[in-house]
Amino acid sequence: MKPRLNLKLMGDWGNANFHMIVGWIAANLRWRSAPGSQFLIYTGTGYRDNIDAVAKGLVDLAVTTPADVALEWARAGEHFFAGTPYPHLRALGYIPQDDRLVFAVRADTGITSFADLKNRHYPLRLATTCRDPLNLMSYAVEQVFRAHGIDPADIEAWGGKWLEHDHPRKCLPWVTRGEADAAFNEGIMVPQWYEMVKTVPMRFVPMEAGALRELESNCGLRPAVLKKERFNAEQDVSCLDWSHWAIVVREDMPEELAYLITAVMVEERGELESRYRHQPPERSPMTYPIDPYSMWKGLGAPLHRGAERYYRENRYMS
Repeated sequence: MKPRLNLKLMGDWGNANFHMIVGWIAANLRWRSAPGSQFLIYTGTGYRDNIDAVAKGLVDLAVTTPADVALEWARAGEHFFAGTPYPHLRALGYIPQDDRLVFAVRADTGITSFADLKNRHYPLRLATTCRDPLNLMSYAVEQVFRAHGIDPADIEAWGGKWLEHDHPRKCLPWVTRGEADAAFNEGIMVPQWYEMVKTVPMRFVPMEAGALRELESNCGLRPAVLKKERFNAEQDVSCLDWSHWAIVVREDMPEELAYLITAVMVEERGELESRYRHQPPERSPMTYPIDPYSMWKGLGAPLHRGAERYYRENRYMS
């Protein structure tokens, strides 16, 4: 007998990948549930509001990124989530995305390092995400500046400004059009990154080794490398990892429901992949294929017991 479901799911702004994921989950759950089942999809940023909504019981499931630190901080009530621990958060797995958080400046600024920016007090017009209490990425960007000895307030104190939009497709064209001098963003596979580097000579500024060690030890932010071939950079660029989309639920979700959703994520993965396969994996927002043998690893929260049972019963976990 099929279960009757009444679920609330939270994606992104309504026109991007997280909404596609929760729509895919909802559609396939509808076909596996009893008539009269209902599925409501809410918009969000993908960051704090998504996690808060799950933790507080406003929705049953949400998507967030990156798959590790977002949930680690939320469960511990540390850093971006200081004072509001959510130890009852659980994950069902992740949808793969090989992404980086990188800092790139127009070559005509002459800036080659964070030290240059600091020493010259350069009036940088910086295109980045929204600096608001919900945006985990803006928190990370500010931590990167601090780790390099730059107070985020210095950007404006030196005569620069923050140009903000939470979608990289909207944010990056400011650099391409000459309205900004630099971009500090993720989503390195979107066409606007390639358009920018094709149109404007850009320099990708490496994060310093000491700063990366500090960011990892103090905040848990993982270092990564942007290969020079990606954007024809002069060298491999040290940066931060910003990978994978975690499917987040609460510990009190019924075990059979968590099992069923996980089954959809694994057994219907070909349907989601088909929406991205017209692009090569390195240019695709989702880095296909989805691998059931690894999608439960490296999450910032424990697997829900129903998800773990599914992976074990189907021999994706030993």
